[in-house]
Amino acid sequence: MPASQISTEVAANGAALKSLVVDYFINGNPSPDVDGFVSIANARQTQISALQANVAGATNLAATLDTYINPTNILIWAAQIESLGDEIEAESANLRLLILAGDDAGATVSAQSIRADLLQQYDLARLIKREASYYRTAQASFDVRISLEDYLGNPVTGSTGLMGYYAYNEYTGEYVYPEYLYADEFLGLRAGTWTFGAFNGYFDGASSNTVNLRSALVQPDGYIPVTLQYWSE
Repeated sequence: MPASQISTEVAANGAALKSLVVDYFINGNPSPDVDGFVSIANARQTQISALQANVAGATNLAATLDTYINPTNILIWAAQIESLGDEIEAESANLRLLILAGDDAGATVSAQSIRADLLQQYDLARLIKREASYYRTAQASFDVRISLEDYLGNPVTGSTGLMGYYAYNEYTGEYVYPEYLYADEFLGLRAGTWTFGAFNGYFDGASSNTVNLRSALVQPDGYIPVTLQYWSE
């Protein structure tokens, strides 16, 4: 996966920076291999640039094939990775000049700046991987049916004062409601973690229930059952 490869490249760039810093600042080598470091940084960032372009292209394609996919976050994060790469390349060249000039104070600030940018790249790659993983899982969809039980576990049948049900997607922050008031079925919910709940009535209500929708939960009738605990005054 390109996002994982980005993380690998960032880690390699970070390892090269650490090696240079240890050699120059800790071991006191007045002539560390700064040219080697700059070469590694440029090579890694060139590879990262290509990988983020692949991420952006694949995300745009996926969004055209499935309108549920919102590419905005991934595209923004990929662009930020690219921008940080430009900064890292420029700052690596600056670090080389500072070390060659024997400017320890300036070199310290420069190395810290590169490290901060690398950490940001790593975090952005992690966010891309998480988002892509969600959408890959969410290709499947499921139908859910809500049922009620009392605090003893007995089914609650008949009318109640509840004002309807909702489903909340824990990853996207999306709320979904049944197609008509008081309905107890949600059709076509994407795979993933959802919290189901009820809108309380004047004298009754129900607990919420968080469920990771997946094929193993589907019953013979084609629905995933979700039970809420009902209470009334």
